[in-house]
Amino acid sequence: MSLAAFCIIVGVYEIMIGVPLVVRPVMTLRWLENALKEDTLLRLICLFFLIIGVLVLSRGTTIGIDSAGLVRLLAWVTAIKCCFLCWWPQWVHGMIDWCWDKPKVMRLFGAFATALGVWLLKVSASIIG
Repeated sequence: MSLAAFCIIVGVYEIMIGVPLVVRPVMTLRWLENALKEDTLLRLICLFFLIIGVLVLSRGTTIGIDSAGLVRLLAWVTAIKCCFLCWWPQWVHGMIDWCWDKPKVMRLFGAFATALGVWLLKVSASIIG
């Protein structure tokens, strides 16, 4: 898979999760809580991101400080995290319990996710041409 395709997929996903967390964190948290209770759904989502992470890394694994190197670093982190979450989905429940009742923290996470998504879309545009 090309770096640009990975950037578009992950960028859209980050924006899709980040914007609702910024705008309406409590309602989004309720929705996410219901979605993440289903271990099968969580494992399928993680498997999808594990596959696209491995597909990106199959074309090159070099990490650097340029945009392509940072995207490969993100692919490494995504693949490793999703591999663990496919096997141990209960870790998500532990992560959720830490920050679930803190809307300000979730807004901050949402702002970070949105910024990351926008950056990834910008990188994909520069990679494509």
